Amino acid sequence: MENKAFLDNYEHVFDPEGLYGGSQKKPELEPEKYASIVRKYHPEYDDEQVQKCLHLLRTEGCGYVAMVNTVFLRFYGEEEAYKKHFGFPMYTPEGKLNFNDLIVDFYCATDNHNRYMWFDRVDPKEDETYENGFGTVVESREWRFETYMKNHGVPVNVRTISCNLRYLDSFMKKGPVIVAVRPVVLYDKDANPVYDSFAGHAMTVTGSSENGLIRVSSWGEEYYIKPGSYSVHENYQQVIYRK
Repeated sequence: MENKAFLDNYEHVFDPEGLYGGSQKKPELEPEKYASIVRKYHPEYDDEQVQKCLHLLRTEGCGYVAMVNTVFLRFYGEEEAYKKHFGFPMYTPEGKLNFNDLIVDFYCATDNHNRYMWFDRVDPKEDETYENGFGTVVESREWRFETYMKNHGVPVNVRTISCNLRYLDSFMKKGPVIVAVRPVVLYDKDANPVYDSFAGHAMTVTGSSENGLIRVSSWGEEYYIKPGSYSVHENYQQVIYRK
């Protein structure tokens, strides 16, 4: 899917003056808006359980958001096709990109699903409590996203890649790139650290800077990472959409 139009979509999906991609924090703030999506997969949930589900999404949803961001890159400008595949409007009534519906749907449809040989298996013990979820790793992100997109009629492959700043642009021309690091240290554009945690974190790559940083979308905001500086892991995946 290498073409200029696809690359141009980054400036619309990641707007420094508005929504810079999706955020796993937002659905929890308005649970009544997303209760029907949650109950599509968990019809037995009462209001309190819906709230807990959306709170769990907030704690472990970075990998889901990173993948959903790539859907908007793929379908930006194709509102009818997007709605046909996923059943949600691409825009909110306020005219903003409607990340939240798809984030909640993808999460509820696939959380705790993993590949067992060539079959899908749910691990009910993956998240021990509603306070903190396990999140995703390279293998589960690949399986869950490919499975979800297949179920919605969108051909896609997720592959692990070896990526550094020198080759980043060439990869992004062929498909969106996801980076996951641990521990997490995020920087502003001037390379000043603004957030750190020992937990892992997955983000959508949106470009690079002249001072050697990779620009990412995290929690719906623009941040930067320092490639090659993460002691536990630094993994890259590429999402290849096929037509």
